[in-house]
Amino acid sequence: MIPSPLTPLVRRITLHLADPARRPLPTITVHTRPTLRGWTFRAALLALVPLLLFTAAARTPGIPHSVTLTIAALATGLVVVHPTPTTAGGVIAVAAVLFWGFTSEPFDPWALAVALLAHLLARTTWWAAHVPPQGHAEIAALLTSWRRDLTVLAATALLGALAMLASGTTVQGAVLLAALAVVGLVLVALATDGSSRDDGRS
Repeated sequence: MIPSPLTPLVRRITLHLADPARRPLPTITVHTRPTLRGWTFRAALLALVPLLLFTAAARTPGIPHSVTLTIAALATGLVVVHPTPTTAGGVIAVAAVLFWGFTSEPFDPWALAVALLAHLLARTTWWAAHVPPQGHAEIAALLTSWRRDLTVLAATALLGALAMLASGTTVQGAVLLAALAVVGLVLVALATDGSSRDDGRS
């Protein structure tokens, strides 16, 4: 078979069409349900970080207000600029030090309020780390694990209210029941069921 002068041209066109990288991309239209802008998570961190630290420090006498204000300002700036589980965990650790490090009381029911705020901070930081400020996140995605989060927050608030009501009283076995309740809350908080709200790899 004598090659035609058009054979090289036909071969180039065939190779061009067979190469996926050379094919024109199709036009795709995507419709989303109501969304939140990514910067709203960082705006929420602006309120959550100082609220957590001031709530923790308010229960410990002897901490100068200027010290708390400085720590809150530095921690807020760090988490907002660099929202990661590490920075969120560092802020929660500082809140724990402010709450327990300068008092001799064995337990303060307000610790559960601090735990509630810490849980909100950890979740908000996770979303701020995964959604850029200019990005969007569907509200439906935010509510993927709402049952777990609502259980943790409601149970923590209930435990705190009961602890405040029972403050100063002696009930046999109350400490053991409270410890078991806190352990149960931790297990619920750590349960992910493979959902998109998992704090691990994404």
